[in-house]
Amino acid sequence: MPSAFREFSATYEEFKSKFPRHPLVEELRGRISSGRFPSDEWLRINTEKMKDLMLPIWLRADEG
Repeated sequence: MPSAFREFSATYEEFKSKFPRHPLVEELRGRISSGRFPSDEWLRINTEKMKDLMLPIWLRADEG
C-alpha cells in the first residue's frame, strides 16, 4: 500500500497536468510550500478531493 504522501504526489501531478489553472492547484502548492509537512489526514482528504474532481461528472461524489 502506498504511503499517503506518495499517493498525494502522484495524484497532484496528474491533477496539475489536467487542470493547470484550477484554484486547488495553487491552494495545495501554497499549503505545501508553507514550510510545514502536511498530516496524513490532510494528504488523504486532498487526494480524494482531486480524484473526485478528475472523475467524469456523473461519477463524482454528491456534494449537495
